Formats: sequence, C-alpha cells, structure tokens
Amino acid sequence: MYPPLPKSNIQLADGRTLSYAEYGRPNGTPVFLFHGTPGSRLMGRMGHNAAADRNVRLIAPDRPGFGRSSFQRARTILNWTEDVVQLAASLEIERFAVFGVSGGGPYAAACAMKIPERLTAAGIVSGIAPLRKSTLRGMSRINRSQLLMARRLPPLFRAQWAVLNLLGQRYPERMLSGTTKAASDREILARDEVRDSLIADMHEAMATGSHGVAHEMGLFAKPWGFRLEDITMPVKLWHGESDRNVPVAMGRYQAKAIANCTATFIPDAGHLWIVDNFGTVLSSLVQT
Repeated sequence: MYPPLPKSNIQLADGRTLSYAEYGRPNGTPVFLFHGTPGSRLMGRMGHNAAADRNVRLIAPDRPGFGRSSFQRARTILNWTEDVVQLAASLEIERFAVFGVSGGGPYAAACAMKIPERLTAAGIVSGIAPLRKSTLRGMSRINRSQLLMARRLPPLFRAQWAVLNLLGQRYPERMLSGTTKAASDREILARDEVRDSLIADMHEAMATGSHGVAHEMGLFAKPWGFRLEDITMPVKLWHGESDRNVPVAMGRYQAKAIANCTATFIPDAGHLWIVDNFGTVLSSLVQT
C-alpha cells in the first residue's frame, strides 16, 4: 500500500471551483480518470496502488456539481473538455491520457473528439452510450426508467434524485445492492473494502446535493452535442458482457461507431470489472 497523494482544487476562469485528487506517483505518466454517475474523485483510491506500481500519476477530478466541484448550470458534455484543459494547465501537464468509467465514458469520448492533440491515449470502461432502442437492450429496469424519466420528465426526475440522495445517506448498502445485478458484481461488492469505498464515493458524489447527478443524467438522455463517428484518434474500450447497469450493447455500439476503436469484451464480467482491473487499463493506456 502506497500513501495517498494530496487532494486539492483550482479556480476556473469563470470563477467555479474544480476539485480533484491525485493517486499513484506524483512524477509518473499523467492519466486523468473520469468517475461514474454518481461518483467523485474518490473513485481513484481503488486505482492508487495499480497506478503507483506502473509509475502513473492518476488525476481524478470531480465533475461540476459532484463532490466539491461547483455546479455549472446549462453545461454540456463537451464543456468538460475546457475544464480538463484548465486543470492540466494548472498542473503544468502538456499531454496526458484520459479514461472514463460508466458515466465518465462520454467525457473521455468528448476529449478524444475535441482535444485529441492533447491526448496520449483515450479509454472507455463500461461506458454509457447514446440512447437508442438497441443500446438500451439488456439494461436493468431501474436504470432504463431513470434515463427515460430524465429525458421526458426532468422536474420529476430531479425531485426523485433529491429523495434518492436522502435514502442513500441513510441506507447506502441497500442502495448499492439494488443497483448491482450481475453475479460477478455481487461477488465484488461482498468484499468489505470495496463496499466501503463505493459507499464513500457515493456519499461524496452528492456532498452538496443531488443536482449534479440529475443534470448529468439529463445530458446522457438527450443528444450529446457531438458524434462518436467524428472521433479520429485511437480509443480503447473495455466492457463486461454481463453488465446490466450499462449493457454490453452500449459497448458494442461505441466500438462500431468509433472508427479507430480497439474493444475488449469480457465474458461473465459485470459493471464493477474495473475494481480489480485498474492495472490492466492503466498499462494499456500508458503503453500506447
């Protein structure tokens, strides 16, 4: 176990605060990790040792409205690339790799499309895809209903997430167990250290309320503002074939839409595959 690196924040050009944490080696190869939804910079703790072993400087920022980062009204998925560029500049990093997990996937794709000249590599792990009838196939009923409500009934969806935030604070284990459907996910979640880490991440995600989560789910549910087909740089993708949170149909859609995509589909793996495979992803990204 390596000691954790300090967390910090910067002030962005528009006055917002962007919070982030670093893991791995402070002088290592820079890789930005984009957390899931809900999620926070604390997700990086699970990749800390893998990053240190591979001489990686793992930088995990909170997106607007998550963790300690300021909420940004009317933001888009593409707006995130501007925050990433400002954070990299503040850390004096010219080029870097990015990867997004689950709800972080669209943001890795956005960076690959908008700022490819800044990237050394890009990866998507169990990433959500644009909503199509085909990409929703195999998704758990609760996740499907959440996305459809975010698209059709935004006010009701925001109110629902305010309630879910309160329930999550009081009954975090029940909320986690209700969202994991694959057998492999249940096995991973049965480990105390994983469960505790995910609960801490969920709590931190909504430390200032649920508005960030609700807004982001709305972004996923409507057109993203760019096309995956417009990404020209190489992208690496990993997706579990037993994932019910973000079904493998979404991974297959992205692998086909992104022209230069190297996809790995893992038999019997669910949504939490990344927990035990940070090393696999980081090794691939820094060796590109």
